Amino acid sequence: MKMLKLARVAVAACMFTLVTLFFLGFGGGCGLLEKVQVVPALLGCAVAPLLVWVVVTVLFGRVYCSMVCPLGILQDVLLRLAKLCGRKRLPGPRPERPLVRWGALAVFAVLVLLGAAALASLLDPYGTYGRFAAQLLQPAAEWVNNGLADLLGVEGPVVLFKRELFVRSASGFAVAASSLVLLAGLVAWKGRLVCNTVCPVGALLGMLAQRPVFRTAIDPEKCVKCGLCSGACKALCLDGRNQAVDDSRCVRCFDCLGTCPKGAISFRPATDKTAYRGRRRFLGLAGAGAVGGLLTSPGANAFGGNAQALPPPGADERSLRTKCTACGLCVARCPQQVLAPAGFSEYGVTGFMLPKMDFSRGFCRPDCTACGAAGPTGPTPLLDLEQKKAAKIGLAAWNRAACLACTEKIPCGLCERRCPQKAISLKKEKIGDKEVEIPVVDPAKCTGCGACAHYCPSHAMSVRQAR
Repeated sequence: MKMLKLARVAVAACMFTLVTLFFLGFGGGCGLLEKVQVVPALLGCAVAPLLVWVVVTVLFGRVYCSMVCPLGILQDVLLRLAKLCGRKRLPGPRPERPLVRWGALAVFAVLVLLGAAALASLLDPYGTYGRFAAQLLQPAAEWVNNGLADLLGVEGPVVLFKRELFVRSASGFAVAASSLVLLAGLVAWKGRLVCNTVCPVGALLGMLAQRPVFRTAIDPEKCVKCGLCSGACKALCLDGRNQAVDDSRCVRCFDCLGTCPKGAISFRPATDKTAYRGRRRFLGLAGAGAVGGLLTSPGANAFGGNAQALPPPGADERSLRTKCTACGLCVARCPQQVLAPAGFSEYGVTGFMLPKMDFSRGFCRPDCTACGAAGPTGPTPLLDLEQKKAAKIGLAAWNRAACLACTEKIPCGLCERRCPQKAISLKKEKIGDKEVEIPVVDPAKCTGCGACAHYCPSHAMSVRQAR
């Protein structure tokens, strides 16, 4: 039975490493792992991965939570660190809190149906881990890269190029850092408490896992009721003294299998024929969710708000609000660093952390489709090169009051020379006693790539929504 735990640890380590590396900019094929996460699959209406998880959970229980969910695996890592720091054993079995569990799931569902998926993603385990990776791990990895670049120099066997270190969003960084500290505290206190209280994925899979085909079973003839297994259970769902296991909360970590000195705990097919009320509840909830999605989809954006931000290429505000998990993957994968998490003002409160265009550090190259390839739920579509070149992000706007040609009578023309679409021309105009050249934007050619806004030394060029 110890081999089950070793296999679980090996699979979890592989999944966690690949997902993290993809957020850090490595591994083009690792993006498939994001598309099999439960919440992205739900928001993207990906039937195949959802059916796979339904079948797997009915057969084996919540193996997703211990082997595939990056936040669940991170909690295991944090718990291991807590034990290394002196945390000896967990407090033992904890009664279920159904009001908290189902209340969190209800809040998540209502927010999604009302077009506030970004707020709902604050409860999503994948989106939460994505914010950790994009806002905290990626800057840390770039800091390590720069340190190694200084150490190795340009003459070593490996040449590393230094990268600019910056915080893409102060509010996003604060949310990610505070969430990580809170999570670490909860894990050290009561293990996988988050998974069985506020996690919507845990609640959904828990319905299916109430009576799985394969279960954690306690042999009453071998068990001496010592309680060691209860102290090892990170989900606090195993009551060794009463020889009971709550399969709806068990995350299938298999820690208990190797803890029992009598070998009384095993993972085997069930022998009873208990009615599967949990599954009927799950199917009823899924049907209600599908009907609700159809009823609210035409006007999904119930909270509204006048968007002041530009969505990524090919995306629109409505698709972001209804599908985006705000995980930050597209932000992390953007090679030009023109995507950033939105604050509370750009898309409104319900669009907090959604991706927006920011041309302060670069512009959107016509030959780049990285953001579309990274999105796990499809709000940012994968465009081919021809579609990307023609994709309308916004429309360039010129501010006469800030232009050097008007204020300083300086011949600049940088916006015209840098425009990859040749959408800006210069027109001669007499200002005072001097003739200068001012930019004129052709709306038919401009795609809103932001090159003019990025290179303009006086910030006279900007990109606005195309009306």
